[in-house]
Amino acid sequence: MRKVFLSFLCLFSLCLWGQESNVRIGAKAGLSLATFSRGFFYQVEDFAYVPSLYAGATLSVRTDRSISGKLELLYSGQGARYKENYTTEYAKDYALGYLSLGYIIHFCLFEHLYLDAGITTDLLVKKDSKVPSPKTFDVAGLVGIEVPLFPSLSLEARAKSGRGGINNYTDYYGGAPFNTELNNLVLQFGAVYYF
Repeated sequence: MRKVFLSFLCLFSLCLWGQESNVRIGAKAGLSLATFSRGFFYQVEDFAYVPSLYAGATLSVRTDRSISGKLELLYSGQGARYKENYTTEYAKDYALGYLSLGYIIHFCLFEHLYLDAGITTDLLVKKDSKVPSPKTFDVAGLVGIEVPLFPSLSLEARAKSGRGGINNYTDYYGGAPFNTELNNLVLQFGAVYYF
Protein backbone atom coordinates (compact mmCIF):
# COMPACT_ATOMS: atom_id res chain seq x y z
CA MET A 1 0.00 0.00 0.00
CA ARG A 2 2.91 2.30 0.73
CA LYS A 3 4.22 1.71 -2.82
CA VAL A 4 0.87 2.69 -4.34
CA PHE A 5 0.78 5.91 -2.32
CA LEU A 6 4.41 6.76 -3.17
CA SER A 7 3.78 6.11 -6.87
CA PHE A 8 0.78 8.43 -6.82
CA LEU A 9 2.77 11.10 -4.99
CA CYS A 10 5.72 10.78 -7.39
CA LEU A 11 3.52 11.09 -10.47
CA PHE A 12 1.72 14.02 -8.90
CA SER A 13 5.02 15.85 -8.28
CA LEU A 14 6.31 15.21 -11.80
CA CYS A 15 3.10 16.44 -13.37
CA LEU A 16 3.10 19.63 -11.32
CA TRP A 17 6.72 20.32 -12.16
CA GLY A 18 6.36 19.73 -15.90
CA GLN A 19 2.95 21.05 -16.86
CA GLU A 20 1.47 23.27 -14.20
CA SER A 21 -1.24 24.82 -16.39
CA ASN A 22 -2.48 21.47 -17.72
CA VAL A 23 -2.81 19.72 -14.33
CA ARG A 24 -6.07 19.40 -12.42
CA ILE A 25 -6.42 17.83 -8.98
CA GLY A 26 -9.79 16.68 -7.73
CA ALA A 27 -11.74 14.74 -5.16
CA LYS A 28 -14.50 12.30 -6.04
CA ALA A 29 -17.18 10.35 -4.22
CA GLY A 30 -20.33 8.49 -5.03
CA LEU A 31 -22.43 5.34 -4.93
CA SER A 32 -21.16 1.90 -5.96
CA LEU A 33 -23.54 -0.86 -6.96
CA ALA A 34 -21.53 -4.08 -6.88
CA THR A 35 -22.10 -7.75 -7.63
CA PHE A 36 -20.14 -10.84 -8.63
CA SER A 37 -20.04 -11.96 -12.24
CA ARG A 38 -18.76 -14.94 -14.19
CA GLY A 39 -17.56 -12.99 -17.23
CA PHE A 40 -16.70 -9.57 -18.55
CA PHE A 41 -19.71 -7.34 -17.71
CA TYR A 42 -21.86 -10.46 -17.40
CA GLN A 43 -23.99 -10.65 -14.29
CA VAL A 44 -25.52 -13.98 -13.40
CA GLU A 45 -28.98 -14.34 -11.89
CA ASP A 46 -27.64 -15.89 -8.67
CA PHE A 47 -26.32 -12.55 -7.47
CA ALA A 48 -27.93 -9.16 -6.83
CA TYR A 49 -26.30 -5.75 -6.53
CA VAL A 50 -25.39 -4.33 -3.11
CA PRO A 51 -24.93 -0.60 -2.56
CA SER A 52 -21.77 0.88 -1.10
CA LEU A 53 -19.67 4.04 -1.38
CA TYR A 54 -16.49 5.04 -3.17
CA ALA A 55 -14.27 8.05 -2.49
CA GLY A 56 -10.81 9.24 -3.39
CA ALA A 57 -8.61 11.63 -5.36
CA THR A 58 -7.88 12.18 -9.02
CA LEU A 59 -5.05 13.81 -10.93
CA SER A 60 -5.70 14.83 -14.53
CA VAL A 61 -3.04 15.95 -17.01
CA ARG A 62 -4.23 17.39 -20.31
CA THR A 63 -1.94 16.30 -23.12
CA ASP A 64 -4.05 17.53 -26.01
CA ARG A 65 -7.15 19.65 -26.53
CA SER A 66 -9.37 16.56 -26.53
CA ILE A 67 -7.37 13.95 -24.56
CA SER A 68 -6.26 13.84 -20.93
CA GLY A 69 -4.58 11.21 -18.81
CA LYS A 70 -6.01 10.60 -15.35
CA LEU A 71 -4.59 8.85 -12.33
CA GLU A 72 -7.03 7.94 -9.55
CA LEU A 73 -6.63 6.60 -6.05
CA LEU A 74 -9.98 5.38 -4.67
CA TYR A 75 -11.45 3.31 -1.90
CA SER A 76 -14.35 1.31 -3.30
CA GLY A 77 -16.78 -0.81 -1.35
CA GLN A 78 -17.76 -3.92 -3.34
CA GLY A 79 -19.43 -7.27 -2.86
CA ALA A 80 -22.69 -9.01 -3.77
CA ARG A 81 -25.90 -10.51 -2.45
CA TYR A 82 -26.31 -14.21 -3.17
CA LYS A 83 -30.00 -14.94 -3.64
CA GLU A 84 -30.08 -18.69 -4.27
CA ASN A 85 -33.37 -20.09 -2.98
CA TYR A 86 -32.33 -23.74 -2.66
CA THR A 87 -29.35 -23.35 -0.31
CA THR A 88 -30.11 -20.74 2.32
CA GLU A 89 -26.70 -21.39 3.90
CA TYR A 90 -25.09 -19.12 1.28
CA ALA A 91 -28.00 -16.67 0.76
CA LYS A 92 -26.46 -13.57 2.33
CA ASP A 93 -24.54 -10.38 1.61
CA TYR A 94 -20.81 -10.46 0.95
CA ALA A 95 -18.84 -7.22 1.52
CA LEU A 96 -15.33 -6.48 0.24
CA GLY A 97 -13.35 -3.25 0.10
CA TYR A 98 -10.62 -2.35 -2.38
CA LEU A 99 -8.02 0.40 -2.68
CA SER A 100 -7.84 1.08 -6.43
CA LEU A 101 -5.18 2.82 -8.48
CA GLY A 102 -6.71 3.72 -11.85
CA TYR A 103 -4.99 4.66 -15.11
CA ILE A 104 -7.57 6.33 -17.35
CA ILE A 105 -7.67 8.02 -20.75
CA HIS A 106 -10.17 10.90 -20.75
CA PHE A 107 -11.57 11.70 -24.24
CA CYS A 108 -13.58 14.81 -25.05
CA LEU A 109 -16.48 13.62 -27.23
CA PHE A 110 -18.46 16.86 -27.18
CA GLU A 111 -18.13 20.14 -25.30
CA HIS A 112 -19.94 18.76 -22.25
CA LEU A 113 -19.40 15.02 -22.54
CA TYR A 114 -16.24 13.01 -21.86
CA LEU A 115 -15.54 9.31 -22.28
CA ASP A 116 -13.31 7.54 -19.74
CA ALA A 117 -11.61 4.23 -20.51
CA GLY A 118 -8.84 2.52 -18.60
CA ILE A 119 -7.71 -0.08 -16.11
CA THR A 120 -7.37 -0.27 -12.36
CA THR A 121 -5.16 -2.31 -10.09
CA ASP A 122 -7.07 -3.14 -6.91
CA LEU A 123 -5.74 -4.17 -3.52
CA LEU A 124 -8.14 -5.93 -1.12
CA VAL A 125 -8.16 -3.96 2.14
CA LYS A 126 -11.45 -5.17 3.67
CA LYS A 127 -11.97 -8.93 3.72
CA ASP A 128 -15.20 -10.76 4.34
CA SER A 129 -14.77 -13.92 6.42
CA LYS A 130 -17.64 -15.53 4.47
CA VAL A 131 -15.61 -15.41 1.21
CA PRO A 132 -13.30 -18.44 1.20
CA SER A 133 -9.68 -18.09 0.06
CA PRO A 134 -9.94 -14.42 -1.08
CA LYS A 135 -7.42 -12.98 -3.53
CA THR A 136 -5.70 -9.80 -2.39
CA PHE A 137 -5.11 -8.35 -5.86
CA ASP A 138 -7.41 -7.70 -8.82
CA VAL A 139 -7.09 -6.01 -12.22
CA ALA A 140 -10.20 -4.41 -13.73
CA GLY A 141 -11.22 -2.65 -16.92
CA LEU A 142 -13.50 0.35 -16.78
CA VAL A 143 -15.52 2.51 -19.14
CA GLY A 144 -17.67 5.51 -18.31
CA ILE A 145 -18.72 9.07 -18.99
CA GLU A 146 -18.14 12.39 -17.25
CA VAL A 147 -20.44 15.39 -17.67
CA PRO A 148 -19.11 18.80 -16.49
CA LEU A 149 -21.78 20.93 -14.80
CA PHE A 150 -19.45 23.79 -13.85
CA PRO A 151 -15.70 24.30 -14.43
CA SER A 152 -14.96 22.68 -11.08
CA LEU A 153 -17.81 20.15 -10.74
CA SER A 154 -18.66 17.10 -12.87
CA LEU A 155 -20.96 14.12 -12.63
CA GLU A 156 -19.71 10.65 -13.61
CA ALA A 157 -21.13 7.22 -14.32
CA ARG A 158 -19.05 4.16 -15.13
CA ALA A 159 -18.86 0.40 -15.12
CA LYS A 160 -15.88 -1.59 -13.87
CA SER A 161 -15.30 -5.31 -14.39
CA GLY A 162 -12.60 -7.25 -12.56
CA ARG A 163 -10.59 -9.92 -14.34
CA GLY A 164 -8.48 -11.39 -11.53
CA GLY A 165 -11.20 -13.21 -9.63
CA ILE A 166 -12.33 -12.61 -6.07
CA ASN A 167 -11.11 -15.91 -4.64
CA ASN A 168 -9.03 -18.98 -5.43
CA TYR A 169 -11.98 -21.13 -6.36
CA THR A 170 -9.70 -24.05 -7.27
CA ASP A 171 -8.70 -24.20 -3.57
CA TYR A 172 -12.34 -24.33 -2.47
CA TYR A 173 -14.24 -27.61 -2.47
CA GLY A 174 -17.46 -26.44 -0.82
CA GLY A 175 -20.82 -25.73 -2.40
CA ALA A 176 -22.16 -22.83 -4.39
CA PRO A 177 -21.50 -20.00 -5.02
CA PHE A 178 -17.71 -20.14 -4.60
CA ASN A 179 -17.00 -23.35 -6.51
CA THR A 180 -16.57 -21.43 -9.77
CA GLU A 181 -14.58 -18.36 -10.83
CA LEU A 182 -16.25 -15.11 -9.78
CA ASN A 183 -15.23 -11.55 -10.69
CA ASN A 184 -16.19 -8.14 -9.35
CA LEU A 185 -18.70 -6.10 -11.37
CA VAL A 186 -19.26 -2.53 -10.20
CA LEU A 187 -21.44 0.36 -11.41
CA GLN A 188 -20.42 3.75 -10.00
CA PHE A 189 -22.37 7.02 -9.98
CA GLY A 190 -20.86 10.10 -8.38
CA ALA A 191 -19.40 13.59 -8.51
CA VAL A 192 -15.91 14.95 -9.13
CA TYR A 193 -14.81 18.28 -7.68
CA TYR A 194 -11.69 19.87 -9.21
CA PHE A 195 -9.67 22.31 -7.11
